Amino acid sequence: MIRRLALASLTLALASIAFAKGDAVSLIPNDAVTVGVIHLADLRNSPLSSTLFQQTDKMSVDGDAERFLTEAGLQPMKDVDVLVIAASPRQNLSNEGEVLIAAEGRFNVDRLTKALIARGAVKKNGYIVLPDSKNGEKEPEGAVAFPDSHLALIGSESAVAEALDSRAHGGTTFLSASGLGRDIARIDPRASAFAVFDVARAARLSHAPHVPSSSSNNNASQLASALKSMSTVAVWATDTGDSLKLGGFGIARDTETLQLVEDTLRGALAAMRLAAQDKSPDLVGLLRKFEVSRTSDTVTISGTLPAQTVKDLVAKQRHVAEMR
Repeated sequence: MIRRLALASLTLALASIAFAKGDAVSLIPNDAVTVGVIHLADLRNSPLSSTLFQQTDKMSVDGDAERFLTEAGLQPMKDVDVLVIAASPRQNLSNEGEVLIAAEGRFNVDRLTKALIARGAVKKNGYIVLPDSKNGEKEPEGAVAFPDSHLALIGSESAVAEALDSRAHGGTTFLSASGLGRDIARIDPRASAFAVFDVARAARLSHAPHVPSSSSNNNASQLASALKSMSTVAVWATDTGDSLKLGGFGIARDTETLQLVEDTLRGALAAMRLAAQDKSPDLVGLLRKFEVSRTSDTVTISGTLPAQTVKDLVAKQRHVAEMR
């Protein structure tokens, strides 16, 4: 209960939303197979993203989570600036994965610690161990650490302990020594948020995010199937305030796979234009401006949506959801 409560309380409001040096980024495990980075501070100051933040602020949480946030003095949408989520195998060649969440911001360590201990957590070796789950599920021990008032680490006990050790030794070598880390250099350095996947390794892990394997939408299903043939897949979004720049790439070694993904992307864009002709005719012209290109090892897609278009799409989706 407390483990799920703590994880939900610290990440629920964050999960719905320029790569820079920082404690959180420097602690990505060397063997990470998926990595997501969200620059919440940048998004908070954007007129476009403020619309999404306003809706997120209205989300309700269960009573226990709300009481925890109140006692801890934590307002995730205001107190967290950078969120890093990384999944890695629990052991070499293991199909069991674990997730480390590292958050930069402003944390009242004393109040957070007291709120956790009041719910049964225990201090141990520089971090806080969360009580066992009460629902009978077999999960690794959860833990939370606050190395200082500007950094929070959340995950399994082993993941948090490893992150603390890495921090004590100046951080990990993920960005320089890992193939996945080096691929991040291809992402727009000004990206407000991005995610990158080692497709094959992530697929082997039971609890790691991975490229979707199916979808009710036929074009999306075909694209997901094609992307599973890539070695690395990345997506990102850059909020400029007056527009949202979107991009993604897939890396593969053979020409046939690259051609398949390129054709699938072009087909998906054509299908989206066809679907938008009646309901959102203005979107058709914007989708025509999305570019798909291919090099010897990479297929890339990129495009830009005006802020008003994004707001209109969000409003339509919200209306549809409310009508259900």
